[in-house]
This record gives sequence, C-alpha cells and structure tokens, in this order.
Amino acid sequence: MQYLDDDIVNLRRLDGSEAQYFWGDACEVLSESNGRLEVRIFPRRGIVDTGFIDARTNFRSKGLIWLSMVDVQQGDGLILETPGGKVIFIDGGDNQLFARHANFRYPNTSEQKPLIVDLMLITHGDADHFDGLTELRKSETDSRPDKRIFVAPKRVYHNGIVKRPGTTPEGRERKDSEMFGRTVEDAGETYVVDLVDDQGAVPGTEMNKPFKTWVGTLAAWEPRTLAATDQPILRRRLDHTKSDAFDFLLDEDIHVELLGPITETVQGQTALKFLRDPPDDANLMLGSVAPAGKGSLSASHTINGHSINFRLRYGNVRFLFTGDLNQEAGQRLRQALPGAAIRAEILKAPHHGSADFDMEFLKEVSPVVSLISSGDESKQKEYIHPRATLMSALGKAGRTTPSVIFCTELAAFFSMLGYVDNPKKPGKKVFAFERTNFGISHIRTDGERVLAFTHSGKEFFNEAYRFTVSPTGDVAFAAKVVKRSAPKL
Repeated sequence: MQYLDDDIVNLRRLDGSEAQYFWGDACEVLSESNGRLEVRIFPRRGIVDTGFIDARTNFRSKGLIWLSMVDVQQGDGLILETPGGKVIFIDGGDNQLFARHANFRYPNTSEQKPLIVDLMLITHGDADHFDGLTELRKSETDSRPDKRIFVAPKRVYHNGIVKRPGTTPEGRERKDSEMFGRTVEDAGETYVVDLVDDQGAVPGTEMNKPFKTWVGTLAAWEPRTLAATDQPILRRRLDHTKSDAFDFLLDEDIHVELLGPITETVQGQTALKFLRDPPDDANLMLGSVAPAGKGSLSASHTINGHSINFRLRYGNVRFLFTGDLNQEAGQRLRQALPGAAIRAEILKAPHHGSADFDMEFLKEVSPVVSLISSGDESKQKEYIHPRATLMSALGKAGRTTPSVIFCTELAAFFSMLGYVDNPKKPGKKVFAFERTNFGISHIRTDGERVLAFTHSGKEFFNEAYRFTVSPTGDVAFAAKVVKRSAPKL
C-alpha cells in the first residue's frame, strides 16, 4: 500500500465523474498508460474508489497523522488518527453531528466488528463537549446502515469532575460552590476534592442528566469492548502529573505532554482550585484577572478552566489541545509550570473563540494554524463566538505571516432556498437556507510537512496551505499547494 504524496489529487472514474483526494490517502496503483495511472483509493475505512489519476502523481510509503475538527456547531469534536491507524476522539459536541461524521468516516461497523477507539478524551464535563458521544450509541438502532456506527472504546480519559443537578433532591437550588461535590477551604480559597476516576462511582442522584446518560452509555459499551479487546474500558482521571497516560502512542514516536488541569494537594487531598468570575470589561482582554479572593466563585469557569490540555508532538510538528481553557487557568498554568513547553504549530483555540483568553499564553504558543470550533445555532447558545478580540489576538500571537485561522462556522456554507412552506405553521412561508457544507477543518502531517485545509460550498474548491517545520520550529510556507487535475478518459 502506498499513500498520495501530492497535496490534492483529483480522480476520474470510468463514468466520467470526478472525486478529490488529499495528501496521505491510501492508494494502490493497478496500471499505467497514456499519461495516467489506474488506481484504487481507500478514502474511508472499508471503502474503495477506482479510477484514473495523473501519472505525475507522487507517492510515499508511510501514512500521516490526521486531525479533523468536526463542525458540531456550538461545541468541540475532533478526531485524530495516527499513521499506524490508532483512533482518538477528543470531545464530541452535544448533538448528532459528530456521530454522523463518524458514521460516514468509519462505515460497515457492527456489534461483532466495531470500530476500536483507542481513546475517548473528554476535556471537561460540559455537555457541548461530550453529550454528542452518546449519539454514537443511539445510532446503533438506526434502520439506515449509513447512519449507524458501533464503537468499542479502549480508554476514556476526563478531568475527574462530575457535574451535579442544578437542584438538590430536596428541591433546593445548588450554589455554584456545590456543583462538583465536596470542597475544602484553605487560605481563603475553595478547592474541589470530589475527583473520581470512574464517573459511574458517583451516585445517580448526584449527576446531571448528560452525566447519567454518559455513564449508562459506557456501561452499555463495556461488554463490547471486553469482547473486542479482552480488556474492560480503562476509565481514568487526568491531571498534569499523569505522565504515562499516552504511552500507548510511543510505539509510533508520538509524544504527549500533559499540561493541565493543574492539581494541588490541599489538606492531604488532591484538589482543583475553584475559579472565579472574570472581570467583565477590557481588563480581561488586556490579560488582567480579579485579585486573589475577589470575584464570585464560578462553576462554569472552574470546569472550563480545568479542561484537560496537552501538547502532542510528532517529529517537528506540535499540536496544542486546550478544551475550554480560560484566562485565569491559562495564567495559572504559566505560573505553576514556568518551564512547560507550550509552543505549538497547531493550536486548538480555547473555548470556541471566547473573550476569556490569556494573551500571554497565546504568545507563548505562537501558533501557525489556529482552529476554532464554534456555531451559535440558537438564542440559547448565542455567545458571540468567535469574539473579535480573540481573532485579533490569534493573528497577533501568530508566529508567521500568514497566520492561518480556521473556524468551523466560518468555513460552513449555506445555500439560499428562498421562501418555502413552514413545516411548523401550515399555509405560511418562511425564507430558508440549507447547510450544504459543514465547516470541517483538516490537518495532515508527516512530522515535518503540514497540509491545512477546509472545504467549501463549491465542489473541488478548497482553502489549503502547505508549510514545513524545521527541528528548531522555523516555518516555511510553500508558494502554493500541489494539485493534480484528473486526466481525461
């Protein structure tokens, strides 16, 4: 098996139609004649596409790391595949979109032959980061084969925090400080100490609805994982001290440095500091936070700030994953781990482009490509993401010119349908749009060369950038990507 070594390669099928493939797609050459190659291309697991490509197409013998930021609207959902075929899900949104993409990408699974997911990593316990993973299980009962997927996760990592319901069993509204179970007070600060490896160990009455559903989903997957791998699902809480969590990638020379959440030992217990509401003014943009002990305790900022964040390195290329890291947590990370290496070529921008970011953190990262997952699809989820200040900050913190910023909702494409019947109000019309392209963003790399690209609403029309990274982090952009047009029949 070989792999395409040109950036974009168009294939001509026998019926005259075209398809487009990219650097790193698996390819088998069948024959050569008349300036063209007859090939089989394997774009998705278990799928074969046959046709002809330009005979000048270059090939390589080894696969690439693929990272795809899936458009899940308001939320995060990423898929990382290693050259050796390991599959990692990082979050999964809170709707069907992540599952639908997984259904398409990994077809022909079954109860007996599930997709082995080497790791499901949930950066933190907000529903827009993990509730969509439960849709994978729900899809199993879909009558349409192309809409269902069977998975068997080997590992599930999380930050140890389980959200409680908004009200107690007695009907009392919980305070923010009560949302994560037991806490302790020390030197004027509040710390969460109810941290667990197995979220199922928390009583059902002490979990909110998404966590209850998630625990039930893992219980349903457990027998399948055991049958497929001879091991139960490894459930594990991560913090910055868990240096062995990603050892399963070392055989492919992929190295991971865990940067957070940052735990502390308080009164003999492992603890996460309760974070506070940030200033609601320009000071946030300027990198200021409320003085210690000031500002209200905030459950949302605490669970966001204590997202699992880590740097993955393959060859010269580094990826930084941040979950919903916020300004206070970013500043604490820099202070607690002053020697930590956070410089990275690819940055998963924190918190969907929120204004709650740490400028000094972004400067230290000095990204070449920043990926933002956002989509304010309803009034209830309107947060004005990505914020103008964050977009500006990413450009300013960028290492190079150009500084590439991809955003899922900006890469999505909507087609205008005009006035159509309103299904909710018979006899009335509504002016409608149809989403014809979801804003997925892709990164592929061999550890030195990087291809970053998105799609558009126009067939075979991409925004793509190619660059190389030296061992010292110097970046050189190619003048253009290499595109091979499909040959004539």
